[in-house]
Amino acid sequence: MRSVSRFLKYTLAAAAGLALSLALSTSAAPAAPAAPGHAPPPAAATWDLGGGEQRLCIPAGEPWTSYFVGFIAGSWSTPLTAEVDGFPAGTETSMTTTVPPGDNGDSYIGTVWIGVRLPPLAFGEYPAELTVTDGTSTQTMRILIKAQEAWGC
Repeated sequence: MRSVSRFLKYTLAAAAGLALSLALSTSAAPAAPAAPGHAPPPAAATWDLGGGEQRLCIPAGEPWTSYFVGFIAGSWSTPLTAEVDGFPAGTETSMTTTVPPGDNGDSYIGTVWIGVRLPPLAFGEYPAELTVTDGTSTQTMRILIKAQEAWGC
């Protein structure tokens, strides 16, 4: 029961952080429509999913609850959709799957939150990947879960 309570606390904390991130962003102006008969050229992404790899190093053989965050800078005029692939079998997730149009300017703000409840894992490395797209541009962030002797990377 205690781990369920901890998972709920992390999920609520992630939701509060997302709400704060969204409250601090402003909506971007909609794009002008294309001239009749002319399709606009594909535009380069005006947003950036912070690069690098997020790691979680935990004791093997114990269930664990934590979260990962996708930090996004820039602006986007269409909703961003997010998904994650590669978590170990038995992982329960609670995550932001759609981000409404917004503008974070030059600041990388925690916009995509992924709460995870991991089952006991055998020693080893478990790579996963967050994918975010606006329908035209797709960006990814690596996630690595490492089950080892003790907590800490």
